[in-house]
Amino acid sequence: MKIVIAYSGYLPMGDMAVGLRVGELLGNELRRRNYQEVELLDVSADVLTAVDLINERRPDVLILVGAKRRGRAKGTVEVIRPNLEPIEDSIEANDLLRPSLDGRVCITDVLNGLRVLGTTAKEIILIECEPPFDEPYIGLSSEGEKCAINIVNLILSEILPKIMNK
Repeated sequence: MKIVIAYSGYLPMGDMAVGLRVGELLGNELRRRNYQEVELLDVSADVLTAVDLINERRPDVLILVGAKRRGRAKGTVEVIRPNLEPIEDSIEANDLLRPSLDGRVCITDVLNGLRVLGTTAKEIILIECEPPFDEPYIGLSSEGEKCAINIVNLILSEILPKIMNK
């Protein structure tokens, strides 16, 4: 089974870069634990590039990780089983791919791109952090760092073991 963990972050916006830190921390742990069937992938790019990078790897299971403002309590980590229904309406599909033109980097835009363009993944898990601080600055706040650590622990202790024991 091929598992891809795709993470995204935007460095100039503080805790919106949580996904990048997750990728760094998780990379160290996956190497240490010798998880050869798991590939990490930075998809901090436009939607079309991100979808291409993911689909080149042909994952069976895709885990998407990043920060997203949704009005939850700051620092909340949420695991979401997203709607994977393909988009039939061409205008809706166009709107979902628009972030590629705007230069926006967001993990949910990657998910929407997969819904429009398709993927080999039979299962997609979205893990989001409500960014504690999303003001323009470089680096994570201490709360953002905690959020990244919580996501890494969640992936290593709960999500990967469930996937691998199926």
